[in-house]
Amino acid sequence: EAGGAEPGLPAAPPPEPTGDPRVDEAVARLAELAGRPVPEHVEIFEDVHQRLQDLLAGAEGSSAEAGPSAGAGPAVPPPRPAFPDALRPRP
Repeated sequence: EAGGAEPGLPAAPPPEPTGDPRVDEAVARLAELAGRPVPEHVEIFEDVHQRLQDLLAGAEGSSAEAGPSAGAGPAVPPPRPAFPDALRPRP
């Protein structure tokens, strides 16, 4: 196949918005995975990971220095659970 793209792999659905445009922008880069050969995925994952780490480090640093009422940006919503309720194991 031309360009070495992986054949027959469907594109992943776009991620749900997080409420933080900086995070959404970083995660949107994952859409570039579709049609690329797997060896090229590493670069994209590393870039997204680095962007998210930078945002997290900035958020931790600003909250520690300025306190919770600093208003340095949009409010960050609480994290979503790792598993939606429908997928949680039942006791």
